[in-house]
Amino acid sequence: MNDTPDQTDCDTLAAALARHQIDLPPEQIEALDRYCRLLWDWNEKLNLTRHTTYEKFTARDIVDSQALEQFLDAGNHVLDVGTGGGVPGVVLAILRPDLSVELCESMAKKAKAVQAIVTELGFNIPVHHAPAQQVLARRSFDTLVVRAVAPLTNLLTWLAPHWDAFGRLLVIKGPAWVEERGAARERGLLRLLELRKVYSYPLPGTESQSVVLSISPRET
Repeated sequence: MNDTPDQTDCDTLAAALARHQIDLPPEQIEALDRYCRLLWDWNEKLNLTRHTTYEKFTARDIVDSQALEQFLDAGNHVLDVGTGGGVPGVVLAILRPDLSVELCESMAKKAKAVQAIVTELGFNIPVHHAPAQQVLARRSFDTLVVRAVAPLTNLLTWLAPHWDAFGRLLVIKGPAWVEERGAARERGLLRLLELRKVYSYPLPGTESQSVVLSISPRET
């Protein structure tokens, strides 16, 4: 059962954050508010997000981004793979200004939308209209972050030729991650990799758990 109070028409981001006991500096709350309002404006033209209330934005987008950011060191060069409307990449850039964040999105309309959003926000966040494989062919990163893009078998197949261009993959998954790990093992995709569940947390409104998976080359 979800104990979170219902959102009202006069809800604010600050109120939603307080309900989830998330304490952020005022300037970050203001930046996140500006971002999600721009995201929602673009969402009326494109399907960028289903999280179109402050409650959902907080419970899913901010909570997921905070789950990732605790595993990122200051100065890390991060690529958000399949960013869609900019989550988690833009949120990470706001929460962690000590990170160097870039976004990639293979769908032209979504890439154009997120580029417009970060430009209007005045953020220096490169947006690549390309699949991650093309970006990794010419750039290198410390960490790739992925949320709601594809099953592990697809991700690991796409990224297999490019491990020399990044050090680690952080993936947010739901309860099906165990089955996805099994399928990846059966395909031999984890033979040279180490996969660890580094964090788990409640999926709001359900009895399920979200997890953060860390995948990196196996030490020889």
